[in-house]
Amino acid sequence: MLALIGVTLVLHCAEEYLTFPTFFSSPNAIPQWLHAHGLLYNANHMRVALVMAAVLPLGVLAWAILRPRHWLLVALLLVDAVLLVNAGWHVVAALVRGGYVPGVITAVVINLPFGVYVLRRAVRERWIRPRTAWRLIAIALVLHVAALGTLLAG
Repeated sequence: MLALIGVTLVLHCAEEYLTFPTFFSSPNAIPQWLHAHGLLYNANHMRVALVMAAVLPLGVLAWAILRPRHWLLVALLLVDAVLLVNAGWHVVAALVRGGYVPGVITAVVINLPFGVYVLRRAVRERWIRPRTAWRLIAIALVLHVAALGTLLAG
């Protein structure tokens, strides 16, 4: 089941990778109140960031499959929590924009329900404690805000 975290990550990054160039070329893609000088607004930079965002966690996934350790399981659950938080970001971004934003389909259809399922299962089957699940979500939120701030600021 943990390998499915990698599958959901790849599907989400692929949607963003394929749709960002068209999104950036459309008029009014980005609200005027956001500064359009950061990395977020360059499709090539976004593609590099998306490849890194997929490859690095996939490396952790491969490591966890080849050499199972509890801390690697927790690291994979953090990846799942990041995808879950990211799904919330996509919903907010789509509402603010009033339409499609790259990644919103996989975020809502796949990452949101799967992320909730995985963390609930991890707690139910005692892979982690409930407090750990909430901590992973909090860490994912901090990481997501930091990453998004970096992309927006350039």
